[in-house]
Amino acid sequence: MLTQGAVYPVSISLACILMAASMALAYLAMGLPRATRSLFVAVLACWLFAVLWSVVQTLDTPFGLAGHSAWRVLPEFGIKATASISPMPGAVPDAILSISLPAMAILTVLMLFRRDSVIERALRVFAVAGGLMAVFALFQYVAFPRSLMFGDKQYYLGNLTAPFVNRNTAATFYGVTLIALLSTYKGFRFQLIPGSPFLYRRSGWTPAQAMRWALLVFAAFGAVLATSSRGGVLATFIALFAMFTLATFFPATPHTEAGLAARTTEDGKTRVIRIIGILLALLIVAGVFAGRVVLRAEVQGSEDGRFCVLPGILAAIRDNLVLGAGPGAFINVFPAYRDAACGVTGVWDMAHNVYLDGMLGLGLPFIMVVLVLFATVMQLLRRGLLNRKSRRFVVVGGIASIILVAIHSAIDFSLQIPGFATWWAVYLGMIGSIGGGRLSSSEMKN
Repeated sequence: MLTQGAVYPVSISLACILMAASMALAYLAMGLPRATRSLFVAVLACWLFAVLWSVVQTLDTPFGLAGHSAWRVLPEFGIKATASISPMPGAVPDAILSISLPAMAILTVLMLFRRDSVIERALRVFAVAGGLMAVFALFQYVAFPRSLMFGDKQYYLGNLTAPFVNRNTAATFYGVTLIALLSTYKGFRFQLIPGSPFLYRRSGWTPAQAMRWALLVFAAFGAVLATSSRGGVLATFIALFAMFTLATFFPATPHTEAGLAARTTEDGKTRVIRIIGILLALLIVAGVFAGRVVLRAEVQGSEDGRFCVLPGILAAIRDNLVLGAGPGAFINVFPAYRDAACGVTGVWDMAHNVYLDGMLGLGLPFIMVVLVLFATVMQLLRRGLLNRKSRRFVVVGGIASIILVAIHSAIDFSLQIPGFATWWAVYLGMIGSIGGGRLSSSEMKN
């Protein structure tokens, strides 16, 4: 995170070495998980398949597969080269590191964190760490606006981006942090009568603990808005609406740690009224605090380079649909499809869409990987919604984070930044462990 999201070869290589060592030690010490075995196997299988297919794309026309058409032009210039599926096989090893780091992170988390008490402590550390990063980012944004972490800021001056270079990645990061903080909420009461003994009696939080939690929540919320990322702010508000809506329909069993989801049984009419109130509250908050983002959206409208180049990206995917062009090859493949009417400034090293970038890199196998992972994660979270009582709000937070990342990934590349992808993988691993940590009644009988 501190190296701008591990985007540099040295930082991601070191991170992969340390994560691989952590994964090996976790396996030796803890063994394979039982409750989350399905997610563990799915992640492991998809990771190995993606790496294996990426390697196949670099081989000399393996299994009789046709190499990329760019290779056939080289003999015209007197250059002898053996064709491969990818026109840029040298970029694949670096791309494999970006794929492997978050995959190893979630596998390690699933092995390490199994008991509810351990997972809850880890979630608090995760949420507080993100909140403290938000506090630091806001301080630097106000006090040193031309600095990015420990160096000079060159891009997105006037927007909060720390610790990343891009404001959109920062918006996704702080949006997930905000959701993680909210999911740790225990609940507390304000002291209506000075000197009354009823303050904070419900959760056991002290006033100092409650104030620290509120400070981190407001810091994360402020950091999201300060990025001025249209997609990031919109995706965050949609995720928050989904989070509180799910908490309304799947209330936690009243418990001292049930938090915002702790509700008594309500009829359908009451729940609909509550959801309408949540929507109106979020709209009011957006109108009050997100004015700068709305103004930027109104001024810029749909005049955005990412929409102009979209037909070119789709054409590149169509020509490489079956086998893909190899992960990391976008920067060399896309120029042949770039429309000059979109402008010639800037270098597009990746698509502003994770799904399109994955399709171009891996081809049709990418769809299979996404569907397998999505189905497995959602099945585990569905199990958590149905079987986890007092901890449902934690599961709801995980679902909200998936909604946030899924929406924003359609217009930006947060998941292609290894630092953020690993951060989110750690969160998903812990949420998956909570979701799969308690067996249903039928499973217990069996």
